[in-house]
Amino acid sequence: MLIIPLTNNISKNNPPLITIIIIAINCFIFFFIQSGDTRNYHEAMQFYFDSGLGSIEVSRYLNYVEMNKNKKILHSPDKNKVSKSTVSRYYFEMIKDSTFMHKLLTEQIITVEDEMYGEWRGLRDEFADLLSKVTSMKYGYIPSSPRYLNAITCMFLHGGVMHLVGNMVFLWLVGCVLELGCGRVFYTGLYLLTGVASVGLFQLIYPDSVLPLIGASGAISGLIGAYTLLYGKKKIKIFYSLGIYFNYTKIYAIALLPVWIGKEFFQLFFGGSSQVAYVAHIGGLVSGALLGVVNLKLLGRVDQEVFKEDPKEGIDALLETALQKIAKLDLSGARPVLEHILEKDPHNTDALYHLFNIDKLNPQSETFHKTASRALLGLSTNKENKQRLHDVYKEYADIAKPLRLHPDLLFRISSLFSAMGHPEEAEKIMAMLLQKHPTSQKIPSGILNLGRAYLKKGMSAKGQKCLRVLCKRYPESSESQIALRLLQPLK
Repeated sequence: MLIIPLTNNISKNNPPLITIIIIAINCFIFFFIQSGDTRNYHEAMQFYFDSGLGSIEVSRYLNYVEMNKNKKILHSPDKNKVSKSTVSRYYFEMIKDSTFMHKLLTEQIITVEDEMYGEWRGLRDEFADLLSKVTSMKYGYIPSSPRYLNAITCMFLHGGVMHLVGNMVFLWLVGCVLELGCGRVFYTGLYLLTGVASVGLFQLIYPDSVLPLIGASGAISGLIGAYTLLYGKKKIKIFYSLGIYFNYTKIYAIALLPVWIGKEFFQLFFGGSSQVAYVAHIGGLVSGALLGVVNLKLLGRVDQEVFKEDPKEGIDALLETALQKIAKLDLSGARPVLEHILEKDPHNTDALYHLFNIDKLNPQSETFHKTASRALLGLSTNKENKQRLHDVYKEYADIAKPLRLHPDLLFRISSLFSAMGHPEEAEKIMAMLLQKHPTSQKIPSGILNLGRAYLKKGMSAKGQKCLRVLCKRYPESSESQIALRLLQPLK
C-alpha cells in the first residue's frame, strides 16, 4: 500500500531551500562519497567467504541455534567448519540474530581458550578492517557499538538508487509543505530531531544489532508525523495505490497518522524478513507527531494556507469539456463552462478565444462587444498569442460596425500590430484614433511606432509620411524630435 500527499503550492518567490539543500546533500553523498561502497563491500564479503571466516562463524552459529533454540539443523560433523554453500545459506540469518552476534563479537562464542580463537580473531579483525572502508559501515548507526554522531550521519546514507529515490520523492512532497508552512528553522530542527528519535527507538529495541541503520526514512517519517498533526483538520489530496489499483482522493490529514503507523506495525510483525527499519519509521512518526503538537500548542508557527488550492487547478479538464461541447454544436452548454474557466483564470486566452467565437454568432448583442473586448485585452497581454490577436481583431472589425473598444485598448493593439509587422492594420486604427481622439497623449508614440514599422518593412514613402505628420501635428512632442532624426538620412 502506498499513500502520497500532494500539493501544488510551491512558491517561486519563496522556494523550499532547506528541502532542496537536504536532497542535494543526500544525492552528493550517494553518488560521490558512497560511489565505491559496492566494490568495497563485495571485496569484504569475498574475503569473508574465501578466507574461512564464514565457515568458522556460521558453524558456531548453527551449534548455537541447536543448543539454545531447540532446532535441528543438519550440517558438517566438524563443529568448526562448514561448506561455502552452508555459509551462504545461513549468513544473513546469522547476522540478523543480534543476540548471537553480540556474543560472537564480545568473544562469548569463541573465547580466548578456544582452539580456533587465534585464527578467528585474526580473520575477524581483517574482515572488520575491510568493512570499515564501506561508508555505511563507518558512518551508519550500529546499535551494538553506538557512535552518537552517527545518529545524524546515518540519515544521509542510502543503500541503493531506489532507496535514495524513494526517500527523496517523499522528502520533496512532504518537506516542501512543512518548510513553507512552518518556516525553515522549525523545519530543519524537526528533520534532525525526528531523525535522531527514530535512531533512538531503533537502539532501544535492537541494542545488540550489528547491522548499520542508514537512510533518511526515519527523519522523513518524522516529517509525515508532524504533517498529519499540523494540518490534521485540512482535507488534503493524496495519491494512493493498492496493488494494481491507484487513484486520487481527499481525506483529513490526521487520518493519515494511524494509517501510516498501522502500516509500519503490520510490516514489522507480518511483513516477513526485510532489511527495512520499520521500528525507525515508527519512532520518526511518533516523534514527529509530538513535535507537531508542540508547534500547535506553543509555537503557533503554522501557515494553514499552504494547502490553499490553486484557482487554476482543473482548467485543462474544463477546457476539454468545453471543446467537446463545441464540437457537438452545443454552444449553450459550452458557454458556462468557458465562463467558469474565466472565473478561475480571467486571462485564460484559450477560453477567451473560444468564447469570442461563440458570441460572434450574435453580433448585434451587447455580450458580443464585451466578449470581444475581453478577448482582445487578454490576447494583447500574452506574447505567445500575437497571431490570434491579429485574427480576432480583424474578424471583430469586419463584423462590428462601429467598433466599440476602449481607446487605450485600440492604442495597445495598434502598437502591437506595428511591432508584429502589420503596419497597414495599425494605420487603420491610428486613423480612427486621430479622428476621434486627436488630443490623446498616446497619439505621437502611436504614429512614431507606425512610421518605424513602415520603414522596417521597406515601405519608405509611407514611413516618411507618418513621420512628417507626426512632426507637423505634434511638433512639441519628444516623439517628433525622434522623427526628425529618422528623417535626416532619408532626405
